[in-house]
Amino acid sequence: MRIDGISFIPASRKMTNSDILEEIRQLSEPGFKGDLQQALNYIQWMLEEIGSRTRYWFSEGERPLEPMLKACNEALEQAGCRPNDVDLLIYAGNCRGFMEPADAYFIAHALGMNNVHCFDILDACMAWTRACDVTQGFFQSGRYRTALIVNAESFYLPGGVAYPSNFTLESTRDIAYCFSAYCGGDGTTATLLRADPDRPWTFNYLSDKGTADLCTIPLAGHAGRAMPSERIGLNGLGAFTSFSSQVFNHAHPFMVDVLRKLEPFRDSIRHVFAHTGGSVPIIQSWAEEAGFGDCVRFIYPEYGNLGAASIPASIALHAQDGSLSRGERFGFWMGSSGMSVASASLVY
Repeated sequence: MRIDGISFIPASRKMTNSDILEEIRQLSEPGFKGDLQQALNYIQWMLEEIGSRTRYWFSEGERPLEPMLKACNEALEQAGCRPNDVDLLIYAGNCRGFMEPADAYFIAHALGMNNVHCFDILDACMAWTRACDVTQGFFQSGRYRTALIVNAESFYLPGGVAYPSNFTLESTRDIAYCFSAYCGGDGTTATLLRADPDRPWTFNYLSDKGTADLCTIPLAGHAGRAMPSERIGLNGLGAFTSFSSQVFNHAHPFMVDVLRKLEPFRDSIRHVFAHTGGSVPIIQSWAEEAGFGDCVRFIYPEYGNLGAASIPASIALHAQDGSLSRGERFGFWMGSSGMSVASASLVY
C-alpha cells in the first residue's frame, strides 16, 4: 500500500498561548471561585513546559466541509486521480457531524463520488491509523484498489466538544480534566492510498482497557453502557474530558514498548512522526528510551494536538518541505484514549 496523495489544511485562526489564556479568562471570570489569575499563571506555565506555542482554530462561521473538500482535491491531484477512480472513502476523525449516517457519505456526495463505498471509523486519535490498517486489509483481499481517508477536527467551533465547556472553569480543580483542550488545534487532512503489494505497512498495537474513562466525550445514555466512573461527563454530555497527567503516567511503558517494535527497521528509518498529543520533552524522553530519540519529529509546538489528523498532517508537512522523500522508509507513533498505542512503518 502506498500514499499517492496527502494534504493537510489547518484552520484559519491562529491562537497563541496568550489567546488561550484570554479565552479562559473571559469565560471563567463570571463564576470562578478562587484566584483566577493564579490559575491562569499555572496554565501558562504548563503550556510553556510542554512545548505548546501556537495552534489553529476554525473561525466562527467557518465550515469544516470546505477545507475537507480542498484537502481531498489536493490529494487527488497529487495522485493523478479522478473522484470516480476512488473505490472506498473512509471518514476517520475525533470530531464528526452525524451519528447517522456516516460522515463519509456527505463528503462523497460533495465530491460527486456517486459510486464510492463509504463508512466511518471512530477510535479517538487512533482513527486514521485504524483506517489505514483496515484499508490495507481490503487491498490485500483485492476488494478495493484506491481509497481516500478524510478527517476534519473541529474541537473549537462554538458548541464543539472542547469549546466553551473546557474554557469555563469554576475552580482550579477543573484544570486537571480541562487542560488538554488548551493544547489542541483544528484542521483537515486527506490521504489517497493505492494498493501496492510490494510496499506493505507494518502495524503494532498495545492497549490498556482499564484506563478508558480517563479521556472521554460521553453521549446521552453512556451510564448504561459502561462501568460506573466519576471521571466521565465532568464537562457535560458531548464535551471533552481528559485527565491528561494520568493518561501520560499510564501510557509511558506502553508507548516505549510499542515504539521498540520498529527496531527491525531502525537502520533505515530517518523520521518517526509522533502523535501531537502532549509534552514534547516527555515524549522525546520516551523516544530516547526506545532508541529512536534522534529521529522523532514533532509538529505539536506549531499546530497543537490535531487528534486523528496529527499523523497525516505530519507526513504532509514534511513531504511538502522536502524533508521526507519518495522511496524513504519512515515510522509513526500514536497514543489514543481507550487506552491504545501504536507504531507503524512504511515506505513513502
